[in-house]
Amino acid sequence: MTVTVIRHKRRKHAAFYVTPEGIELRIPARLPNRTVEAILREHKDWIDTRLASLPRIQALPSDCLLFKGEPVPLVRRPMVDTFTWYEETFICPDSWDETQIRTAYEQFLRAEALRYVTARSALYERRLGVRAKKIRIGHQKTRWGSCSSTGTISINVRLMLAPTKVLDYVIAHEWAHLVHFDHSKAFWSTVASIYPDFKSATSWLKANGHTLQIKKTN
Repeated sequence: MTVTVIRHKRRKHAAFYVTPEGIELRIPARLPNRTVEAILREHKDWIDTRLASLPRIQALPSDCLLFKGEPVPLVRRPMVDTFTWYEETFICPDSWDETQIRTAYEQFLRAEALRYVTARSALYERRLGVRAKKIRIGHQKTRWGSCSSTGTISINVRLMLAPTKVLDYVIAHEWAHLVHFDHSKAFWSTVASIYPDFKSATSWLKANGHTLQIKKTN
């Protein structure tokens, strides 16, 4: 893992982010290179410590896929023509290559995510007295969820690879933004009122979020 410097036209301040590929330093587009080098030198010890502490992405066996925090058997069968989920097992055609499996796997995860998020959000909407205008399932590189000013909520499909409690927290977090469109004390108080164990979930994401990759690691 390394540090990747990414320039953004609308960014006003430099900030570090942990991603599946390592650490990103996101900076304003016109920030001088010498300033970037100074930031990297200043934070070298933190970078080294953070990279060393990140859990390594564990390669799954070729006959397993990750789902809700657990490896699930993947069985190839010659007499089937679709990707299915049956009795805690993924089943796919024997002739499929890794690209076909990954495409079908992500489609399954997206459908399951939309179903789960829609069902779970109903609980938070009743408690908060709000309603999302639209629910989207995305595949963002770094953001786990977002809430637009128009009430559209997007949840990262990769959260279907995490333990369910982590997905529940992100859902609660985004629905709380329908009440407070910021990260104020009032916002976090609202989050705590509908998901008391949010600190545990945020800690899990900070430590393990970079390991949630739909692409299989062989």
